[in-house]
Amino acid sequence: MTQNYLCISIPEELQEFTKEVTLINNNEDDKSGDFGVKPILDKYGNMTGTSYYSNSGELIKKIFYKGSSVESIQHYRNNKLYSEEKFITGKISRKTLYNSEGKELSVIKYKYDREDRIVCIQKRIDGQFYSVEYGYDELKRVNSRIIRAGSEVINEQKYRYDILDRIVEYRDSNQCINVHKVNQYNELLNYTITDIIGNRIVVSNRFMCSEYIGTDIELNGHKTSVCDRIYVNNVMLKKPYTNEDDLDFALSNMIKVPKISSSAIMTTKRDSNINTDKISNFIISNKREKDSTPPLSADKIKLLKL
Repeated sequence: MTQNYLCISIPEELQEFTKEVTLINNNEDDKSGDFGVKPILDKYGNMTGTSYYSNSGELIKKIFYKGSSVESIQHYRNNKLYSEEKFITGKISRKTLYNSEGKELSVIKYKYDREDRIVCIQKRIDGQFYSVEYGYDELKRVNSRIIRAGSEVINEQKYRYDILDRIVEYRDSNQCINVHKVNQYNELLNYTITDIIGNRIVVSNRFMCSEYIGTDIELNGHKTSVCDRIYVNNVMLKKPYTNEDDLDFALSNMIKVPKISSSAIMTTKRDSNINTDKISNFIISNKREKDSTPPLSADKIKLLKL
């Protein structure tokens, strides 16, 4: 089903970019009225796009069409172009961000497979390339994700699902998480984390009448109990989303992982004076120690400043 708008047939999935208006002001010089929509015409008088203005007359965005599909969308702030999205057959293929002087800050490119699934998102920042590549299983679920900085693999992640489409196993370069049991609200009850050097954490969340009451943690034979729902809502078991936010989230997690250098956190089984609470919090939730400083390269600092 499509909607006829300004004599252009807009695909249903792109209708969020349209607005119903009762007045179209054709005078380009007069933008003092209410929120307005104005046609963009070529030299022959054919309509090639639409401009959107705020109720103060500020240009918000321009949409350009190719046939019945959107070809590009330009977004403005203070009447200056700050981002542009380009589409191919209704799918975003490229997004460019600009600074206030109109210079490119970053370029994001999208690649698809024959079934229109995103298989790669690549971001260029000041000449450095970052990317995330996706693999899919036979049910079209993401079952692998490779994060790269240039040609270097930062992390390779794998996912396995159960019959109810829940992630029951997550693996990456540093750890493996196995889910043993969830409740009727799809909340984690029992799972095990094993890191790259052999630390093993067994987490058991306790509920009473659907109310969370605490978590029992066993780390290499050392047991403790805490009351913190972060062990129920473990971020590593969230499904990956195939968009630029997923790339930024993945990169920020890789960048922000602190280097374990404090003597207060021991990561070997041999240590007999192990601090169970600190290391289990650190491995599961990546909580940052006050005195630890993450190693940041110049490229990573630029990425975090965006």
